[in-house]
Amino acid sequence: MRVFHLLVACLILFFSSGGAMATESSLLDTRDVFNQLQQNVWYLPTSDKAAKLYVTEVGQGAPVVFLHGGPGNDFNYIIDALRPQLADHRFILFDQRGSLLSPVAPDQVDKLTLAQLVGDLEALRVALGQDKLALFGHSYGTVLAMAYYQAHPDHVERMVLAGALPPAMSIAGGEAVYEKALDARQMAMMARPEIKQALAAAGLPADKAADTPQQARMRQRIQFFAPSNIVDLRHWRELTGAGIYYNGKVGAAIGASVPADMDIRPTLAAHPVPVTVIQGDRDYVDPGAQNWSTLAKAGKVELHVMHAAAHYAWIDQPKAFADALRDGLDRTTGH
Repeated sequence: MRVFHLLVACLILFFSSGGAMATESSLLDTRDVFNQLQQNVWYLPTSDKAAKLYVTEVGQGAPVVFLHGGPGNDFNYIIDALRPQLADHRFILFDQRGSLLSPVAPDQVDKLTLAQLVGDLEALRVALGQDKLALFGHSYGTVLAMAYYQAHPDHVERMVLAGALPPAMSIAGGEAVYEKALDARQMAMMARPEIKQALAAAGLPADKAADTPQQARMRQRIQFFAPSNIVDLRHWRELTGAGIYYNGKVGAAIGASVPADMDIRPTLAAHPVPVTVIQGDRDYVDPGAQNWSTLAKAGKVELHVMHAAAHYAWIDQPKAFADALRDGLDRTTGH
């Protein structure tokens, strides 16, 4: 799928160089997140024995499976967005096949497909003993959520999609049109004058040739990674990961396997489930979730648009994002 080639290319460019007041109980639950993640690890062999999926969990309550972006990324960047929810929701986190902690043999990377990841998610559902999954996806993870929903509609309870790609490429005017618009939006965000201000505020030399290795990494995060993903560049340090663990070859292989005619609307009509879409109004993937607006007006999805927020909306608007995510998750678990 060509649009994923573009997304992967942008990820390689950006990466390869590199809420509400919490209750006392939720504070206690969030202080030891690192320990929880380490203590709760287990491994799920894939059905073809080509990989072992690294699986862990954090929080308490009914399970919600998180699907990270990329493809080829890892799950760690989402942790801060989950913290306000940990007293009431248990998040199942895993690195998808081929990603950092769920690697495949080098000669298998080019063979990775979206269909394999759908099969892995179904295997995870069975291993968890869940008849239906509550899914929370971000970025490319929304594509995996939608693909799983199409393949196994009877095993999806609800979906929360943040930084969501369109429900069908045809809605966006076709792949070529969408690709061109996405590229233009990214370039515009990367040309913002605030980038120079953020570089200066970080104390970086005017001449990048004088950068130390640490400064070079800071410059890359401020100049390339942050502008596309957040609106307020003063918060660039909150963008964790920033591509350190991103595998571009994995992303390219899986991205190429995504069907160009993927469309969840027929599945949503035949097997309706609650869908919550959380989107920044300046998210380069789909600003304000415009491509979901018709489904929202028809009552098929619940749409939360974050003002002055981009692809990592929980950094730009932490309270609004936490409230929207809580709404979707509470409905997911039947609260």
